[in-house]
Amino acid sequence: MSRYLPERSFPSYAFIPGENIHPNKEGGHSFGEDEVISSPLSLKNNDYLFAIDLINHAYYWEAHVYLEAIWNAHQREGDSADFCKALIKMCAAGVKFKLSSEQAALGHIERAEELFLKVDDSKIDSGISTNDLIKICDKLKDGIFSKIELQLS
Repeated sequence: MSRYLPERSFPSYAFIPGENIHPNKEGGHSFGEDEVISSPLSLKNNDYLFAIDLINHAYYWEAHVYLEAIWNAHQREGDSADFCKALIKMCAAGVKFKLSSEQAALGHIERAEELFLKVDDSKIDSGISTNDLIKICDKLKDGIFSKIELQLS
């Protein structure tokens, strides 16, 4: 899958609890780095584009860090914030699927769907419709999970 922000390198590993060191702990791939602070959701926001790249390459925990920063840029309120929170829930599901914790993953997917249903696409600049994201969630719930792949327009 092609990248949206190929100039930004991926971390040295995708964090999976219990399998490798937490990124913020000593020896982790993000140890000592400042907290990510981002701007609002937009197709011009490099943190958003990088988060999508991370999701598409199964760096789910790492993607959530950037999405949370964007969510915070919206003071965790409104359509853009709900959109980011739903993507964060999808990322949490990705981690849970990797841990073979299917019930927990399904709970995150269901919450993501609930959030996507609240979002008015006309009020956000995400490059992907919430209807398409709900379809992806449905495939994940039906067990058609290999990895989450998001295509921006």
